[in-house]
Amino acid sequence: MCSAALSSQPTASAGIVRVVLDVPLDRQFDYLNPGLDIRLGNRVVVPFAGRQLIAIVMALPEKSEVPANKLKAVLQVFDDVPFDDATLKLLRFCADYYHYPFGQTVLSSLPLRLRQIKPAVSRKMWMYALAQAVPEGLAGKRQLVLARLLTLLQQHSECSEAQLGEVSSGWRKNIQPLLDSGLVSRREVVAIRPSLAASGHEPTLNNEQAHAVKAILDQADRFQPWLLFGVTGSGKTEVYIRLLQAVLAEPRSQALIMVPEINLTPQLEGRFRSRLSQFSLVTLHSHLSESERLQHWQAAQSGEARIVIGTRLSVFTPMPHLKLMILDEEHDSSYKQQDGMRYHARDVALVRAKQCRIPVVLGSATPSLESWYNALGQTAGPAATHKKPSYRLLTLKHRAAAQAQLPRIFCVDTTHSPPEAGLTPQLKQAITLRLQRGEQSLLFINRRGYAPVLHCSACQWLADCRRCSAKVVLHLRQRLLRCHHCGDEQPVPLQCPSCGNADLRPVGQATQRVEETLQQLFPQARVARVDRDTIQGKDALTELLSAVHAGKVDILIGTQMLAKGHDFANLTLVGVLDTDSALYSPDYRASERLFAQLMQVAGRAGRGDKPGEVLIQTAFPQHALFAALQQQDYAEFANSLLQERITLQFPPAAYIAVMKAEAADYALVEQFLTDLTQSAREFVAQHADAFPEKPMIYDPVRPGIARLNRMERGYVMLQCGQRGALQQLLQAAVAWARQHPMQAKIRWVVDVDALEY
Repeated sequence: MCSAALSSQPTASAGIVRVVLDVPLDRQFDYLNPGLDIRLGNRVVVPFAGRQLIAIVMALPEKSEVPANKLKAVLQVFDDVPFDDATLKLLRFCADYYHYPFGQTVLSSLPLRLRQIKPAVSRKMWMYALAQAVPEGLAGKRQLVLARLLTLLQQHSECSEAQLGEVSSGWRKNIQPLLDSGLVSRREVVAIRPSLAASGHEPTLNNEQAHAVKAILDQADRFQPWLLFGVTGSGKTEVYIRLLQAVLAEPRSQALIMVPEINLTPQLEGRFRSRLSQFSLVTLHSHLSESERLQHWQAAQSGEARIVIGTRLSVFTPMPHLKLMILDEEHDSSYKQQDGMRYHARDVALVRAKQCRIPVVLGSATPSLESWYNALGQTAGPAATHKKPSYRLLTLKHRAAAQAQLPRIFCVDTTHSPPEAGLTPQLKQAITLRLQRGEQSLLFINRRGYAPVLHCSACQWLADCRRCSAKVVLHLRQRLLRCHHCGDEQPVPLQCPSCGNADLRPVGQATQRVEETLQQLFPQARVARVDRDTIQGKDALTELLSAVHAGKVDILIGTQMLAKGHDFANLTLVGVLDTDSALYSPDYRASERLFAQLMQVAGRAGRGDKPGEVLIQTAFPQHALFAALQQQDYAEFANSLLQERITLQFPPAAYIAVMKAEAADYALVEQFLTDLTQSAREFVAQHADAFPEKPMIYDPVRPGIARLNRMERGYVMLQCGQRGALQQLLQAAVAWARQHPMQAKIRWVVDVDALEY
């Protein structure tokens, strides 16, 4: 068992109560217990700075360093204990590693309703059973509903509300007298959505899949990270299902499956519900209502839910019988939290699996370089840099369906075939051919809106955001200019604000404009656009994907929401409209991200029995990245990129952290970061013995978007070849920053293992 419940810990009806709060102070707070029955781990309500806040009880000490006459009293106690020992241990590690206040770490991992003072009411359901033998003649001749209910209860040891509801819609009225007389008893259970009817179809595993399943199950009783590297369509999901079938055969065992984005949840959930219908399943993601999220979280915490599918925050969900963790699309940057505590869910999952001594499976067609490095190790270079593989690598080289082949990938040189309205003649012809065949096409452009720039041809004015140092995106149908960084909106001007010219033109392509072009070029085609602007309703994406599977859509236009995880049997063409901007990026991770993105979206084509084709529009068809992509050889590309990183001592061969600061005045940011840099360098010089490899402390710089939401920004990057040395330096830097006299005038954060600057 992974965890031990805190509810077994001692209680106190008098004395001191030590709690953590959701406040930006890295300390615990003492309160007086006015005689309440308080246990370790309870949620309590306490007064703080003129407010009433939810707190979690961490200790019941006999004494406090604060005089008793200065301590305030606990106002209220709830009887639930939301965290077990193992979850708190994981949260403690994260607070320390990511240098974030422990109280905020703990409270932010709870569902919103458990962070509110009002009672956290969630929908429950009841299981009914006969408590004693049924007397003869209890149900009269005309009491047909009562007779059917009694027959059903006699046939089953327990009946759910759903089962009883199949007898009659009036079952509650008929069963109430049986409850009152004690003939029937009931017990309360956490409400869980019933699974779909079991699917009788179970595909035969190929040799690669069978080997992967056996290898993981052979070591299912210990901690072992597995990197499941499989080409798109190689059947990684089927491997997950077989692992779950075996692991969950053990009574009460649980499994956590993580996905990077919400849009991957419905399809995966449907597969699991139909193939694993005997196991209760819940999901955890931001599209759930607060009531649903609480119900699902409680089902996982109580052990009622055997399978949990969730996005990154689900890594902190208490699961008392956790036996297996799976991260699908482990390379995805969505696993990295970019506000609050900047944790990486993949890394936290590895820590949790190690603490619970269970296997963790990382699946991807394009693994992150960090995971690739951990799976391959490093033997070249100085002996001090040698690294043994810490992951076990499992490879799926072929698509699972025998008739499905990897798509052919072609680059269309836009210098020789200039696109018109975003589409080259080759791509138009390919779309026309698919329409004639009754096949589906997907056009990928990772930019929503109508056009990325609004331009004045007379004075070269460009529409800027009023609150950021970024360009606003034209959303033509809404007649709005919208900033995709801060959310600011402004109406489209009738004339140029600079020179008065009325001829303002949209420049560039985005999803709305491509949709308009396709409707003009192919009026007979059924076109659907998938981006954040169209997928806003709770079930909007599920309904659209169902329409695609039903053949009601001919051409899909999508952003990265469609790049991975989806399986469309009749989709045979993928067109990529804009890739070159990523090649100009100063971010050293840009080529890794672009290759992964293109490889993933290319994998949507030809997953059925029809061959697939991918057309990539680019001005640089000879670029090494596209050459590797056409060969569909991720390993070769990753190995060459990894050697560059090792030579330059960039992650994953080294470790980095970024200290970011922002204020209304950049002079304050610059002064704070300059002082920080100087202090960090002095600390390293004074503790030279503790740093066998001297950390790099770079000068303060500004990010690409220097102003965001009216706040001027800057950062300092710290780099070191040893994780422990970097953590030691960060600990000193954070302690210094918390004492800096300017910290009240600025906002600063620490981003360990940063992906964005």
